[in-house]
Amino acid sequence: MSEPITRTPVQIGKFAAVFGRLRARWLLWRERRGHRGLVSLRYAGRRHWLRLGSTDPLVWYSVFHQQDYGAALPFEPATIVDAGAYTGLSAIYLANKYPEARILALEPDPSNFRLLLRNIRDYPAITPVNAALWHEDGTIRFHFRPEGQWASSVLAGASGDSAVVEAIGMPTALSILGTDCLDLLKIDVEGAEKDIMEHAGSWIDDVGAVFIELHDRLQPGCTEALEAVTSGFERSPAAPMTELLINRRRSAPKGAGG
Repeated sequence: MSEPITRTPVQIGKFAAVFGRLRARWLLWRERRGHRGLVSLRYAGRRHWLRLGSTDPLVWYSVFHQQDYGAALPFEPATIVDAGAYTGLSAIYLANKYPEARILALEPDPSNFRLLLRNIRDYPAITPVNAALWHEDGTIRFHFRPEGQWASSVLAGASGDSAVVEAIGMPTALSILGTDCLDLLKIDVEGAEKDIMEHAGSWIDDVGAVFIELHDRLQPGCTEALEAVTSGFERSPAAPMTELLINRRRSAPKGAGG
């Protein structure tokens, strides 16, 4: 067994919202005694797998209970890039919400990616790639943070172990999707958004909408980098930690035909 884990009252409340009160009490008891392993729950007729003793239940709560990506768009996206796809939960949510869309799920953390593959196996519209979104193709050092699986980052100076992972730029991501124009970008990359936006090419002008979590607390300047390249977007809060930006120059999806 692993080291015991202690959750805050707020986390316990979210845990109960995910699993139900009785099952949550049992699973929390197991966590406190150092038990780990996979647990499952059903949503929209399919089974989702979460890791006991991890940040997975908190992410599930944010995606499906809090609906971080539930805000309405002015069009139905045909192409979606999910950068920082974690264990596939956000890609699954978007696949259920937009059943005609093709989705590219990018996740650099090898352990997260293994679970992502398991979670999305009933979703043929989701293409998984074990890589980080970056401003160019290549490799980058990925740092595993002690705060949990959701906090790992490509930012230099992060504590904990690290590994070299694949990185791809947006042009490569679009080529994998088979389009040159992206309808929806969901990006939650723990501060790497600063570098991505600072080096964004013309592709950003044709993105229809962006769901983004900004991490100025980890990498100062994330907000400024985003604002510098999205002056034509209308920005509004979508969830407690998530912003939605709508490109008002795009009135319809273009990703299906390029």
